[in-house]
Amino acid sequence: MNQTNVGQKLFYKDFRLLRLFAEIVRLGGFAQAQAALNLGQSTVSNQMSELEQQLGFRLCHRGRGGFRLTEEGEQVIEATRALFESVGSFEARMASLRDGLVGDLTVHIVDHVSSNPASPLPDAIDLFTQKAPDARLRIHVDTPDNIELSVLDGSCDIGIGAFFHHGASLRYDWLFDERQLLVCGRRHPLFAQGDTTLNPDAISAHPFVSRSYLRQQLSDAQEPASFAAHMEAVALMILSGRYLGYLPDHLAAPWIQRDEMRVLLEGEMGYTAPFEFVRRVDGPRSAVVETFTDCLVAARHPRATPGQPHGRPVPRAEAAPARPQA
Repeated sequence: MNQTNVGQKLFYKDFRLLRLFAEIVRLGGFAQAQAALNLGQSTVSNQMSELEQQLGFRLCHRGRGGFRLTEEGEQVIEATRALFESVGSFEARMASLRDGLVGDLTVHIVDHVSSNPASPLPDAIDLFTQKAPDARLRIHVDTPDNIELSVLDGSCDIGIGAFFHHGASLRYDWLFDERQLLVCGRRHPLFAQGDTTLNPDAISAHPFVSRSYLRQQLSDAQEPASFAAHMEAVALMILSGRYLGYLPDHLAAPWIQRDEMRVLLEGEMGYTAPFEFVRRVDGPRSAVVETFTDCLVAARHPRATPGQPHGRPVPRAEAAPARPQA
């Protein structure tokens, strides 16, 4: 490759190519990036080749052996993340100096929050758009573990979800509570069984689908039979009649009303998951981020009673460390 003096000549186009490279690495390969970014195969391949030509060395191996970074690629992705973090900090400081509520705000949330009547997010977004009409709000759906990583690497300003483990570099503040119900589908053998014959030990003997990021268990002796990252997938597996699983009460409600699901021992097997908003402890934050944080705090409802810790449901769950509310 013909090496250019990229260290002295870094242009806007190079930033765009580096951003694409970072997305490919984050998503785990070219095919995943093509689907997520809605780009054609030739576009992604050509732009990556252009970046490698600019830098003067190969960044990754791709092909039948799968996607993996070269040694140079590992160093470039590390430097790229540091570069974009510095650019973000610069933009945040300039925005603060202008005291203007402009620019992008990226929020990552877990799936199926919109149907929860306890969620203050619609009110918070309404309030935020009134205060910052020139800001651009971007909302993405992801799993809690990925959300925390996105907040840490700076690709997300604020994350919202139920977080079992609390990272030392992140601040967590309570936002609302969500009730989780253990349910089975109409085809499941427990569906027609009377409540008086049900008990936790008998229920725990049946195959159970856990959310992959929580590693839920019905008992210490019984591992989950399957895993799913999103609640839509959990619901499908429950409806098959082959698995028990946990769903938020607001998500399960339509199926329960249609007699397609039933709740199993809500008092003993149900639990409450506290939802929190999370952001980085260190580093400057723009006025836009601070304003949205204020809107979340203003919109949230008073907490009625402390929720039961989540993770493995019922008393087997480990309590996450307490965090002060904002």
